[in-house]
Amino acid sequence: MHLIIEDRNYRCMLCDRSFASRKALLAHCRETTRHSWCERCVRVFPSPSAKSQHLWQSSAHHICPRCTYGSLDFRSADELEDHEIDYHHLCVDCDIYHNSKEQLHLHDVDIHNLCVECGNYYSNKNNLRMHKQKHQKRVLECYSHRCNQTFKSMSGMLIHLESGYCESSSTKDDIDEIAYECYQHKKYLRGDPASGWDYFCFACDRDFLSLSALWQHCEDSLSCSYLLQGNQCLAKLGRFLYRELE
Repeated sequence: MHLIIEDRNYRCMLCDRSFASRKALLAHCRETTRHSWCERCVRVFPSPSAKSQHLWQSSAHHICPRCTYGSLDFRSADELEDHEIDYHHLCVDCDIYHNSKEQLHLHDVDIHNLCVECGNYYSNKNNLRMHKQKHQKRVLECYSHRCNQTFKSMSGMLIHLESGYCESSSTKDDIDEIAYECYQHKKYLRGDPASGWDYFCFACDRDFLSLSALWQHCEDSLSCSYLLQGNQCLAKLGRFLYRELE
């Protein structure tokens, strides 16, 4: 602050005026229109432009660049960041402003793998995909008409059917036999009936000991999940299983 003490008088160097006390000098600095005052730093500046430069450069001030020039000044970087997120819909990681809260939300979902159910972020889409299975509801009914259990996923139902605890009394051997009977079996089974069959993923060529394990792999792997869709081999097998177990 531009002030000095001379013979116990406080003096405003900008106005060349002396005051009887520090309190009087500060009151003058706050009220005069001859210079600009920063209350937070207790400093006086010769012009509005000098004060503005101080506001933008000082670590004690955090100015919102989107609001009217210098109109909002926050005490910390965290407060400014919260303001920019809430009012200007800023993505901090990308340093991108959006036009609405909804646009920021869509950006977080698409770019930063936000789970809309719980608000957690994930490092990649596959991790998000695996996490979202926790939020799935048990809406898939067992393919056996004699069983009333429901499941979150097809792989969960297959584990149930292979376990031997289903009301249908099905076993892993039964599921393997149905899988072999499907005309698509060469795209997920290899070997021969005499020595035994192994399941494999047509997309990545990984081997699995059971159909449920293969199915779970495809549910969890983004690059292999297409096999469960449309007219792909596992999608067709799923429909075949439904008809055979119904």
